[in-house]
Amino acid sequence: MSLQARLIKAVTKRTIKRSGLNQDQLVRHLRKVFNETPVLTLLPRGVKLSRVEHPAFTGDRISVQRPEMAVLYLHGGAYIGGITKTYHNLAGRLAKKLNAEVFLPVYPFAPEHPYPAAVNRVMEAYEYLLSLGKQPQDIVIAGDSAGGGLTLATLLHIRDKGLEQPRCAVTFSPASNAFPDDSILEALDPSDAMLSADIIRTAIEIYTPNPEDRSQPYASPCLGDYTNICPLLITASTDELLYADGKRVKRVAEKAGVKVTWIERPGVFHVWPVMVPFLPEANKDLKRIVAFIKEA
Repeated sequence: MSLQARLIKAVTKRTIKRSGLNQDQLVRHLRKVFNETPVLTLLPRGVKLSRVEHPAFTGDRISVQRPEMAVLYLHGGAYIGGITKTYHNLAGRLAKKLNAEVFLPVYPFAPEHPYPAAVNRVMEAYEYLLSLGKQPQDIVIAGDSAGGGLTLATLLHIRDKGLEQPRCAVTFSPASNAFPDDSILEALDPSDAMLSADIIRTAIEIYTPNPEDRSQPYASPCLGDYTNICPLLITASTDELLYADGKRVKRVAEKAGVKVTWIERPGVFHVWPVMVPFLPEANKDLKRIVAFIKEA
């Protein structure tokens, strides 16, 4: 584990990880910590940032001058908060290495807009890319944590609507299960430097206030049927609470015949790949992620 990883874990444990908060307190807390970007934006040379305002898509576009591929990147934040700016460094590097344009949509948050509002908005974003003339084989969908869950839900949604699958999908520590195993949560709570078992349980209650919704595959993608879904890459830290979520998706996807690339690391934190270029482990794994997308 790098020195940078140790430092980031120490900071997230002190600033993000909390237990015992009620729903209102958790919403306020996560919006406070996730709606501020912790690092400077350092875009590679030749990569430009612009804003898109369209009825079907509001958000950021980070692109090279002549992109050959589009990445739809769905940010994390427990379905409660988060901002696109946090992901500009990652998006800039994906754009540069893939000769691509990266679209970072704004989507509605719970509790004001619970499930399925975010799922529906992200589906509109995919259809927006198609309306621009993008071919599915030139589109990648990616996301982290809640955005990873939305990525999986969107793949299922695309298939269910009879649309063509994208080229591939990338998920960092995807949140995929609205029925977490309490024994797993309690076992991993001490080693997770960012999330707590309480945060997971309460976020599920906020995002899916109707318990009957939680068994829907778009809300719990680990319960989905992955027949005819595109190739998947999943990352997860062995120390994090959502490790089991990623493993469950891997199992059900492979059972349906999906090609799954799995990257796990001990000692790192939840969604570590988003911390490029500051984290050595993230920089190393970004090379594997880019190779996966190119080969898909």
